Order: sequence, then structure tokens, then C-alpha cells
Amino acid sequence: MRILLIFCLALLSSGLYAQTVIVNPNGTHSVVHDNGNHKVVVNPDGTHSILVGSDANKTIINHDGTHSQVIDHGNTKVIVNPNGTHTVLISNGKTHQVLVNPSSGTHTLTIKNRGARTITHPDGSVTQINKGKKKARS
Repeated sequence: MRILLIFCLALLSSGLYAQTVIVNPNGTHSVVHDNGNHKVVVNPDGTHSILVGSDANKTIINHDGTHSQVIDHGNTKVIVNPNGTHTVLISNGKTHQVLVNPSSGTHTLTIKNRGARTITHPDGSVTQINKGKKKARS
């Protein structure tokens, strides 16, 4: 589930070339550093996950060294998890996304509203993501 959350959060921060702070359901914070084709997620425990790629095929390098593949089909993205299961992310316009979890079939809903995002997890917990300001480029 952590891999799915990391992927979802990295995708949500894809429009920035700055930092995004993610408030996790347990109150801890993760930071996403966006460097164009590479995004680095610094987890609350200090571990790092990396999202590499800018085309239809992306790779997530997890903090434990395992890899996940992301296959982009426009509004539908398929994530091949390290254990072989598949997760599907479906986008409906620019404001709503549904993440179908692989083993349980439960759904995670993401709603975008003016730069802030709200993620409602299957257990009812909520994650708030607020974008940082874009840094001026010189």
C-alpha cells in the first residue's frame, strides 16, 4: 500500500519544479522534490523513493531497492507492483482520480481543488496535499 501511496503522491506533484509537502494520515510529513523527469520522495523515516521517466513508461525505485513499473494509457495508468500484482489509477477529468488496490479491490479517491488535493483512503482516513510555491527560475 505504501508503494501505491508514493506513486499517487508523486503523480500528483508532477506539475511542479519545486517541493511538495504531503501530510500522511498518521500526521507525519513526506517531501517530494521534483527535478523534471525525476521525483524524489523523502519519507518520514528518512528513506527515499524515486520516480524516473517522463514518457508513457515510468519506473518507481522503492526505498528497499525493489522496482515498480508504471504503464501510462492516458486516463488509465497500470502499476505493476514488485510482487507482480497490478494496481489501476483512473483519472476522470482534472479533478478526480480513483486508485483500485490490487488485493482487496478497494478504492482510494483523490479530489483536486485549487492546488490542494484530498485523498480519501478505503479505511476512511484522509491525506491532505498542499502544493508549495513554484520557485523562480533564473
